[in-house]
Amino acid sequence: MTHQQFTIGVIGHVDHGKTSLVKALTGIDTDRLEEEKQRGLSIVLGFAYLEAGQTTIDLIDVPGHEKFIRTMIAGATGIDAILLVIAANEGIKPQTREHFTITQLLGIKQGLIVITKSDLVDKDQLYSIIKQTNEFIRDTFLHNSPVYCVSIIDGSGLTKLSNVLINMVEKTSSRMVGDNFYLPLDRVFTVSGFGIVGTGTLRNGKIKRGDEIEIMPLGVKASVRELQVHNKSIAEALPGQRVAVNLRGIKRDQLNHGHTLITPGSIQPTTSIYAMLRVLDDITRVPKRSEPVRLLFGTTEVIAKLRILEDKPIKAGVNLLIQLRTQKTVIAGTGEHFIIRTCSPIETIGGGEFLDNSESLSKISKNVLLTHLHNLERGNTVTRVREFIHAANSHGIKLTKLTERSITTKAELISILDKTDVVVIDNNIAIERTAFESLGQKVLKLLEDFHKAEPFQPGYRLEHFKLLLLADSKTAIVDHLFKELTNRNKIIIDGNYIRLSGFSLEDNISDSDRKLIDSIERIFINSGISTPTIEEVIKSDPAKKCAYQYLKDNGKLISLRDTKSKKLFIFHSDTLEDIKQKIIKEFPPPKKFTVSEIRSLLDSTRKYVLPILEYFDRNQLTIRQGDYRTVLLHPQINNIDT
Repeated sequence: MTHQQFTIGVIGHVDHGKTSLVKALTGIDTDRLEEEKQRGLSIVLGFAYLEAGQTTIDLIDVPGHEKFIRTMIAGATGIDAILLVIAANEGIKPQTREHFTITQLLGIKQGLIVITKSDLVDKDQLYSIIKQTNEFIRDTFLHNSPVYCVSIIDGSGLTKLSNVLINMVEKTSSRMVGDNFYLPLDRVFTVSGFGIVGTGTLRNGKIKRGDEIEIMPLGVKASVRELQVHNKSIAEALPGQRVAVNLRGIKRDQLNHGHTLITPGSIQPTTSIYAMLRVLDDITRVPKRSEPVRLLFGTTEVIAKLRILEDKPIKAGVNLLIQLRTQKTVIAGTGEHFIIRTCSPIETIGGGEFLDNSESLSKISKNVLLTHLHNLERGNTVTRVREFIHAANSHGIKLTKLTERSITTKAELISILDKTDVVVIDNNIAIERTAFESLGQKVLKLLEDFHKAEPFQPGYRLEHFKLLLLADSKTAIVDHLFKELTNRNKIIIDGNYIRLSGFSLEDNISDSDRKLIDSIERIFINSGISTPTIEEVIKSDPAKKCAYQYLKDNGKLISLRDTKSKKLFIFHSDTLEDIKQKIIKEFPPPKKFTVSEIRSLLDSTRKYVLPILEYFDRNQLTIRQGDYRTVLLHPQINNIDT
């Protein structure tokens, strides 16, 4: 039998006996602060646990006073079920209602009802409270749930309640678990001899001793030195467990309540969250569009601007697709439940579930955005996976992000992708097949247009062409696409150029263009070493510029820049070849020569001779030693554009 791990939130009005009930069930007093003991009032979250065989139940005692609703939400987020506690002598009170409303908004679907202090009332009063409670939970997830009456004083009902809790856990299916761990911290402190410790309820994935973690939204890395569950050291913590994480590699001021520990890189920080909001039925003030609100989720509280995406009014009881723009960067996992409260006076507006946390959604049309969010809100895991891939379009989406957003494991994701028409690149990025093919068509169209516009060019410069595509995609996707198009004989990548496979530069040049090319080439051939400047030849004529570029790209014309004057000289390749042969013939190795001797040999000036000799030095025809040069024994000259 596998180990069953379960987390139950104990909720209800202040002074209804929650802390005493937890102590009676577990033997643990969750009021650990002296102030709590003196006032008889829970201020912070209290933690206890109940074990029976292969079952462990973590009990989170949340403060019942209205001043500590924020703490209540932190404790209720991520729990599996609730114990709704109602005192027999007082019945349903304001915080009973507010706590229960919040748990519904947080997506909790099961729980039990406990009437405490049953020894303080007679049977008729107890019956009246039970009837009142049944009316209260009508049409909620606790409808038809049995009511358990207990007394801390005489112990009645406690054994039965304990057994019921264990049976409920054993009959509950395991929670959905992804590969990446997600641990919102509700406490941070320092232990002498150990260092910094953060505690929280592990929401997803597994965390192991020695793991590297990322503290979000800071983006700071650290590692797990030690793990504890219920004061016992463990090697690995599982989803649903209350875990204390001892970290190394950080300072105390880098870790605080409200931070989240995640698998590095699994969730990106954001200031834009898209969600489905359920507005409460009994709100007293309807919030305005774009009104600043308090956003609470996990252990995070942040001010955000509420934007309604749908064209319908905000009113009590409605469901609305919204965008939340947070004042500071947050970590907001998809599937996370949240609460929204007004800033002043503080009142709960509603709550719901985060659907997407991608900043890029702001670039798509409103109708496409609404369709995307509705599909996520209504869909199962398979639908969500496909929807996230579809929304990523030609940018694709990393599999690590896909597992986090769809709340699934890598193995389950691969199984879904095998049945989906997608392209998976390097076992790392998924892109919809239609988006991949569309990007391929874009490549072919861009090259076709380029060849028409630039008939003298052997192709598009490869690095420039990639940059053009990266505005709509990722490097890995573009590289993979080029391989596919090459294999399908659609494109040819030749050195630094990319072109259509059917493109022939020679066939693309018209007779008139050929005459222009020949005329420009003849100018440089006839000029010899006393070459003209490019401006003198082209004279701002676009057609002549294209012809010049064609000759340059084909190695007929070679540009040299003088290292001192920075002047650019253009020589025909035949001219340089002729000069090379003259130097080799006149100064065979190991005979040395100077610049002046080459000037005399070529009947030219330093203006032209110096850049040519520097060019020969770079291409290993000659080697310079002070004022002298020598021809190398095995001269090899490459037409390198400088």
